[in-house]
Amino acid sequence: MAFITDDVVPLNRTEHGYVALEGLAATMLQPYAMRFDAPVDATEVRRVLRGLVTAYPKLRACIEPGLHQYHFRILPDGPLIDQLFDLAFRVEAHIDIDDPQAWQAWHTQAVNEVVPLERGLGLRARFVPHPQRPALMFAVPHIFGDGMTMVQLLTQIMRGLNGGPIEPMPIEAPAMIGAIAPERWWQWPRQVWRSRAHKVAESRRLKGLRILQVPTQWGPHFTTTALRHHEVPTGTADMRRSARALGVSLNSFLIAALAQTFLDQACDDPKAAAVIRISVNLRRYYPASAGHGPLWGNHVGAFLVIEQDANKPLAQRVRDVDAAIKEGQARYARREMAWTYLFDELMPLLGRTLIGHIGVKLKRADKFPRISTHATSLGDVGAINPPDARVRIDQLAASVNSISLLPVLTELDGRLTMPTSWQLSETSMDDVGTFHARFNDVIARMVQHA
Repeated sequence: MAFITDDVVPLNRTEHGYVALEGLAATMLQPYAMRFDAPVDATEVRRVLRGLVTAYPKLRACIEPGLHQYHFRILPDGPLIDQLFDLAFRVEAHIDIDDPQAWQAWHTQAVNEVVPLERGLGLRARFVPHPQRPALMFAVPHIFGDGMTMVQLLTQIMRGLNGGPIEPMPIEAPAMIGAIAPERWWQWPRQVWRSRAHKVAESRRLKGLRILQVPTQWGPHFTTTALRHHEVPTGTADMRRSARALGVSLNSFLIAALAQTFLDQACDDPKAAAVIRISVNLRRYYPASAGHGPLWGNHVGAFLVIEQDANKPLAQRVRDVDAAIKEGQARYARREMAWTYLFDELMPLLGRTLIGHIGVKLKRADKFPRISTHATSLGDVGAINPPDARVRIDQLAASVNSISLLPVLTELDGRLTMPTSWQLSETSMDDVGTFHARFNDVIARMVQHA
């Protein structure tokens, strides 16, 4: 068991899972492909990114084995990091980033890149010069930070490119149990019981349903991660107006659209269901008395939204999904997620080999939990661009290596993108293209209805 020191940082339960998955599903890399709205010199980009590695020590970390568990080892900033950075940063002038197919292929290649976690460096950066709109691929393994951390890293990059200072990003490594623990020790039995009761009811419900997915052909191994870019034709201003007219947030509106897109595949089956895994930012659930800072790293939970009845009126669909999302978030606020997460907190005690072995057995037996999709959202990322910026990001495609269908919903300058990743051996590119087209139609119907 590692304790945080000047150069050793313990992993939380999620990060132990990423270490174990490394051999099974490759690096859980998060490549963010972006284009700038003005020329940027490669030397300047390199300078800013090297400064970012100094500012965020986790980017200098490698994964080091202890006697039984792994931990982060922060490497000293200096010549060693300079050498590793030379390998991590590359200029790729041959990429035709004005060609959408070449742009997507470049991004797909990044999703599938393997980063040597036990050696470092914890990032990959690829820069493509362009006379008007150069591009940067910035990729960080998920074990070093979640989506909120990635957005902060992009914010720092844009500050640096616009002449501003890059701020230090402190390391904090609290156990994630702090986000689910009751306020008083004597509340544990009640909260665990309530959490278990919900989980049992949810499992019982799922057993009686046919969970809808994109066409999927099971395979015994994880292989290539596919990626398909997609921008929704309907603008976010129209979507937000429609969501407000229905009394819900844009996020609830979009999750309802995803649910309807799956349910439209089985209009006459009462047992058909869309099961959507929703990511939750746990930072807000740590008690203020703990005195945590911004908590850069991995602090993400999840819950399921389960929707049935393809013929439900769209307004009712949106309201039901909104209620389900609010209830899922409320269970965290009420500290009623302990049953599942207490077992997760114990998982690192199994060790990397046994966790990986369990993953292999689950995959070969097709026993991984079945869902329709894991939807994650970065929200409106316009704030990554500083006010009065000389150079801005005006196009962003965020993605992550995934073992299931995973769209990343991102709003920028009134446009909604949802680059989607999945296992190519299990679902074809055309099938995901059909899914995206049906999602477009559902969004248009919902806006028209509202």
